[in-house]
Amino acid sequence: MQEPSRAGGATASRPRSGGPHVVDDYAELKRLIVSKGLLERAPRRYLGHAVTLSLLFAVVVVGVVLTRGSWWVLAWAAPGGFLAHDATHNQVLHSSRGNYVLGLVLFNLLLGGSRGWWADKHNLHHAYPNRLGTDPDLGGVIAISTEQTVRVRGLTRLVMGRQATAIWPLLSLGVLQIHVQSVAFLRRRAVRNAGLEAALMVAHYTVYLGGLVLLVGVGRGLLLALVHQLLLGIYLGGAFLPNHTGMLALQPDEQMDFLRRQVLTARNIRASHAADYLLGTLSCQIEHHLFPTMPRHRLREAAPVVRQFCLERGVGYRETGMLGAYVEVYRHLEAIAVPLRRSAPAVTSPR
Repeated sequence: MQEPSRAGGATASRPRSGGPHVVDDYAELKRLIVSKGLLERAPRRYLGHAVTLSLLFAVVVVGVVLTRGSWWVLAWAAPGGFLAHDATHNQVLHSSRGNYVLGLVLFNLLLGGSRGWWADKHNLHHAYPNRLGTDPDLGGVIAISTEQTVRVRGLTRLVMGRQATAIWPLLSLGVLQIHVQSVAFLRRRAVRNAGLEAALMVAHYTVYLGGLVLLVGVGRGLLLALVHQLLLGIYLGGAFLPNHTGMLALQPDEQMDFLRRQVLTARNIRASHAADYLLGTLSCQIEHHLFPTMPRHRLREAAPVVRQFCLERGVGYRETGMLGAYVEVYRHLEAIAVPLRRSAPAVTSPR
């Protein structure tokens, strides 16, 4: 169920599909965004991120070598994940080829996942956000809609019944899942340059795992790597969690124009230096979904434009503080879970 927007009080109810003016809304908004130059890439603006990542990597490597196995390694890789995301969306460099190569370096070599697997999965999510049965980010043992709980049994029902708290340990497995699914994806050779992607991933595992084992031994090295991956999963998963959870869930056959489909299924985090840094500016989730190639430094500039545009058309624009977003997520997951802890089966919520 959609909540009223805090930006101007517009209500984000399910809009009626159809009508020429509805179809043209996104085209009108895009013309406005383009006229303000907000889709123009500026690679120099990413230099600060690149320098910060390089310094962080150097500090971590030196720290691990000098201390021979402290937990310095845990500080590495999370910021690189956001930059890999930006490169996959063609946000960083001027050319698509340049962004593709950068994405391979960041995703495959730095993080040990497949850039091709991520792009396929993430592009499908962008096309059908929060659509039941289509969005690849939905499913499993976490339910965002009562429709997903109707026929669950056994262990799945048990976990879903406690999903509001179980979500965090489950998120810790997210990066391990990336590794497993990336390997399976490349084994099917379902992407161009599958051999190159696999070679870069092997290089990552060799340096990452091999380096830790050589420095601190097999047992401690593998333990460091495992804890690192689990914490990285919590961090990255926690950054993505408020983006859509608790927002409008679309039925498999539900029709909705592009602008409303992207706005009503997403939640923004109110502007703050902490939120933008910790969440990689994915805190502007609405603008990112409307304009996936928009560089991250432009998202905050675009937000007031999009917010006003939505307000004028009665389209609910959800924005809240960072803590408030997590509270909303918890309450939503708990509301979905409550029926599963009772003897009666879950009842589908009214449309």
